Amino acid sequence: MKRHLMPLAAALLLGACSLAPTAPPRAVYDLGPAPAATAGGGAVAWRIADVGAPPWLAGEGIAYRLAFRQAQRLETYRDSFWAAPPAALLTQRLRAQLATPPACAGRPAALLAVDLDEFEQVFASPTSSRAVLRLHATLWPAGTSAPALQQHWRLERAAASPDAPGAVQALAQAVDEWLPQLADWLAASCR
Repeated sequence: MKRHLMPLAAALLLGACSLAPTAPPRAVYDLGPAPAATAGGGAVAWRIADVGAPPWLAGEGIAYRLAFRQAQRLETYRDSFWAAPPAALLTQRLRAQLATPPACAGRPAALLAVDLDEFEQVFASPTSSRAVLRLHATLWPAGTSAPALQQHWRLERAAASPDAPGAVQALAQAVDEWLPQLADWLAASCR
């Protein structure tokens, strides 16, 4: 009898496992396909340092804030993640997209440092949210005693949906909208 009960108990146990609820799938996002690179040519006019970020942006979590409930609390989505920390994704996009304006060609390479200050979805209500991208750039001219140049940006884009996919889409749009602004600022620094 024991000999027949063991296989039966094992079969029941395995069958019960298949009835247990499954965990939701883990969704991994990046910034999507890059837009066309900014125009440029000539020798490189700057070196791009890795984008810096505060500790709360060092992980892969997609951050959000419920401003209508507790604005001081930063949370991350449980089952949705960035493919890499936001600063790494931004570094990759910067290096792929930023070309040297013709006005800068032939100059010694300056150092461009970008720091990410905010990269999150902010909810004004349970159904209304926006993506917030806040960062600043510092350009240290090479071979001169000229002071460093600094510029700050804050971009906000409405999220199409109040969830992680909505946050990702709006943040990617904000990044792609910011890159030409950065390129214009860098080109102006060459004049």
